Amino acid sequence: MLQNKIKTVLLLAFSLCACAEEMPTTPREIAPPYQVPTFTGENIDFHEIKPAPNPAKTVDADLITHTINACYPVAPMNLEVAVKVGTNYRPTNSAGTIQTADSASYYAGVVASMPLYSGVEIDKEQKLAIDRKEKTAGLVAQMLTALSTKRRAERMLTLYASLEKRSQKRVADGIVAVDEQIGYLEKVAQTQGELDGANAQIEGSRLALIHQCTDHDIERLNNFILSEIY
Repeated sequence: MLQNKIKTVLLLAFSLCACAEEMPTTPREIAPPYQVPTFTGENIDFHEIKPAPNPAKTVDADLITHTINACYPVAPMNLEVAVKVGTNYRPTNSAGTIQTADSASYYAGVVASMPLYSGVEIDKEQKLAIDRKEKTAGLVAQMLTALSTKRRAERMLTLYASLEKRSQKRVADGIVAVDEQIGYLEKVAQTQGELDGANAQIEGSRLALIHQCTDHDIERLNNFILSEIY
């Protein structure tokens, strides 16, 4: 009976040794955990991200408006012309005188009156001038509003990018859940969209302003507006 137990123990020991020899000596390769990328995908240190100074430059809206209004093409002047036609009879001096072309009994006359400025023309020019000024003021206001949105978005984008990168590190270290990084990623994407929209609105206002003037003034006015807003 004792011998049978010894044989069983020896067989079990030999089985364990055989299994140990068959096991791989190298450790199993573990796949790295998934890491949520940042919005931009740049591998940067969040400690080094600093908000851009981006000082708010004061824009002279009155100067821009006055400059644009002064460059409008001069509208053609359509003058009113009044024409009067009449006939008259001039009696002869004596019955015995031979009539010539200069002393004929009947003659016709045409009288034209052309005022320097008519009431209709003055009203039309005043209406056009008011419309131009209102349109210019609206475009300048639209451009300045978009410029303010652009400046804010640029600063917020830098801040959110820093927080997003820091959150990525916190998620990788197991400090917080991935929801924190996803939240900052959405803020970065939203702010980038605001920045793109502001840039598009600035460009649209700038083009609308400069193309209200004559062709030879476009380049000069474009450089002037860019120097004022940037």
